[in-house]
Amino acid sequence: MKIAIVKLSALGDIIHAIVVLQFIKKNNPEIEIDWVVEESYKSLLEFNPDLNKIHAIKIKKARKEKSLFMLLQELKKVQNFGPYDLVIDMQGLIKSAIIARLIPSTSTLGFEKSSIREHIASIFYTKTFKYGYDENVIERNIALISFALKIDIKDINLQFKKPFLY
Repeated sequence: MKIAIVKLSALGDIIHAIVVLQFIKKNNPEIEIDWVVEESYKSLLEFNPDLNKIHAIKIKKARKEKSLFMLLQELKKVQNFGPYDLVIDMQGLIKSAIIARLIPSTSTLGFEKSSIREHIASIFYTKTFKYGYDENVIERNIALISFALKIDIKDINLQFKKPFLY
């Protein structure tokens, strides 16, 4: 199985999401995991042994420079990622949902509309998962991955997680 995780930006958000990688690999070492991230945050993911590939994009830069051409180039680049069996949007924003949907895949999963700040993002997913928006972010991420991959991650596992920043 080949999956892509979309978590584009925000330093803390990415760090809170990285922890799921070790649980995916522990439950199924054969899963290939790629990650889509803003270029400025790529270094957070480099050297992580649980990742196969990092796709760095420049959506923020295109918006900052107000370059429609650059934005379209980045969106076209995203369409050449994959193909994947599953794309998981762990961010739940409109921009991440659009990116997730543009990646060639069998299925696109994200949080259900009541579980995210930008409710409209949920229309871009082929499958959704409901989990309280006010819940702990690490628990939300673990629950989403558990649902997506049908794996059981016990709370006790979180207490004994390995280091995950390399």
